[in-house]
Amino acid sequence: MPLPRLIPALPVLLALLAVPAAARDPVMLVGPAPGQEVALPLDALHALPAETREVAFLTSKGEEKARYTGTRLWDLLAGHGFVDPANHPALLRTLVVVTAGDGYTLVLAAADLAPELGDTPVLLAYAREGEARAADRLPRLIVPGDRRGARNVFDIARISVRVLDPIPQEKTP
Repeated sequence: MPLPRLIPALPVLLALLAVPAAARDPVMLVGPAPGQEVALPLDALHALPAETREVAFLTSKGEEKARYTGTRLWDLLAGHGFVDPANHPALLRTLVVVTAGDGYTLVLAAADLAPELGDTPVLLAYAREGEARAADRLPRLIVPGDRRGARNVFDIARISVRVLDPIPQEKTP
């Protein structure tokens, strides 16, 4: 395409580049049972009970300290029936796979999230210092207590729960 034909389109192209990327709305929650999926719009996340945590962690740019507000990941999983809080043996074999919009993936142990076991208050955060986060960075996973921010991930797109099969016990004679 010749350059003179592109010049009239230049303001439109620049305007499109100036618009921030859309948030992952909804976040997909996928349970361990076939067909067990929930689309969680960000508005619904704001409507759930909120918790605020002060965290500090190291980043490639130095230490970050902030107060984040959001919903506990455990409450979402238990509230949708993706984990059974009373089944401790199953919780010890349950993985929570968190995937960001760019494909960045991390794994948490459900037992670490469970109030009766690890009780780590992992948040799906939507505010920092009381201010709403940029839409293209929501929600953000916040893992209080981590020394490095590698698990404090932006733009969560999918949270999947997977239960590992128990290893059969061999009987001894």
